[in-house]
Amino acid sequence: MKISQAKYKELLINRFSGNSVQFHSEFERVIKEHGYSEEIKIDFYKSAFKAIMKSYEEWAKKSEVNYTHVEDMYNIFIDALIADKVNTSDIELDLAEFRSRKPTNFLNSDSFVPDTRYYNANTKYGRKKLREQAMRNYQNGSPQYRAEQDNIKAWAMVILIIGVIIFYWLKSKF
Repeated sequence: MKISQAKYKELLINRFSGNSVQFHSEFERVIKEHGYSEEIKIDFYKSAFKAIMKSYEEWAKKSEVNYTHVEDMYNIFIDALIADKVNTSDIELDLAEFRSRKPTNFLNSDSFVPDTRYYNANTKYGRKKLREQAMRNYQNGSPQYRAEQDNIKAWAMVILIIGVIIFYWLKSKF
């Protein structure tokens, strides 16, 4: 089984943002110490991946999007190893441990905080940005947030319809 160095270099450095200088120097050091074999390369790539994932652990705790991104990185690496017919049990155990440490505030989707940047509503640009912000908040919002927004829309429509009915009733009287 021949492992492609370019594939794992691209994966670990470009996609997972590993340090390329450190990666190359460590690879050279490991090859000098242990010799050049496919098993050594696989072990090196696995340990490099684990080191990169350690650096992402704190970042993953900040938001659910970051957490799912790190989880996707695990899955991408596992898929690459499976494609090369390499045993992935240790990485899958790391992924299971990572999933078990999922912060409790991510377990419910009530943690959504809408974007509330200020834009001047008196300008064309400001109105456009506020519309885009409202649409983005609604699309990315939790079910509770969406229900709240739908409730506001329903009450606004009821008030508008009552206003129109009163207007036509008063117009027909006078």
